[in-house]
Amino acid sequence: MRLCTFSTDAFSRHVGLALPDQRLLDVSSALPGDPRFATLLDVIQHEDDTLPMLRTLLGSTQMPQGCLHDLKDVRIELPYQPPQIRCFSVYEQHLKNAFRQVAANVSPAAGAPAWAMQIPAAFYETPVYYKGVRLNLSGPGAPVRRPAPGTMLDYEAELAVVVGRGGKNIDASAAMAHVFGYVVFNDFSERAQLMKELRSGVGTGPAKGKDFDGSNSLGPWIVTADEIADPHALDVTVRVNGQLRGQGSTSGMTHRIDRILSFASQNETLHAGELLATGCVPECAGVEHWRFLDDGDRVEVEIAGLGVLENTVIAA
Repeated sequence: MRLCTFSTDAFSRHVGLALPDQRLLDVSSALPGDPRFATLLDVIQHEDDTLPMLRTLLGSTQMPQGCLHDLKDVRIELPYQPPQIRCFSVYEQHLKNAFRQVAANVSPAAGAPAWAMQIPAAFYETPVYYKGVRLNLSGPGAPVRRPAPGTMLDYEAELAVVVGRGGKNIDASAAMAHVFGYVVFNDFSERAQLMKELRSGVGTGPAKGKDFDGSNSLGPWIVTADEIADPHALDVTVRVNGQLRGQGSTSGMTHRIDRILSFASQNETLHAGELLATGCVPECAGVEHWRFLDDGDRVEVEIAGLGVLENTVIAA
């Protein structure tokens, strides 16, 4: 199933369920007063109840009156506010591509290539991540303001995992049962600031190179796990102003999703709705080609089966 949050001129932020004929079922109106369907996060947190009920609605021969909307008549919004965001980096080739460009374009005096020559051994041992700011969110169609001075604003096309059933110390063999679904994620990054932070040597991970209003963009759909036969075999495309900027695949993960989720749950409980961004797909960031975003650029990230996430860059 393809789930979203949508608004019309008459109401704001209802849960929507995509139908095959370019229409949406307004789930919030079809099941009024049921708190399990008040928001998409509520749907995720109660998946054992909500998903069977949604499947029953989909299979019904008669949809509830007044609860159907043409997609062209609604606004698809930010799907939900995750209670936690972990940003992983699991694509070796993305790092190689990015490091190669940094070494070629940044002088040693500015911090390269000393830290941009090879991937640390720790990258291959366990999945690495940092905590994303869960309040710095933007949704489909939303503008993303360039952080000042923001001379090297970039996109990162990523597959993100939405946790369903929570758990602690989840074994990798059982981890995929804890996946509610998947969503397109664009990890907007300011490379000039990020390089300053990385070469500081403090080792605390990204800060203002990643953290600014709207920097974590996600949507338009959360697609339930049963709809995606293999999340490790999805084609990814990036377009800027309608022109192709990058094409890649989720097939190159050094650590697969079961390992990512298992590692995240070590010694702490994962909760329903947490978002695990898996990292930039190779060839799907501007830094890999040393080409960055200008004000007014319209960025589209498309992942097969998940839809197209579009944002426009606006001036600082």
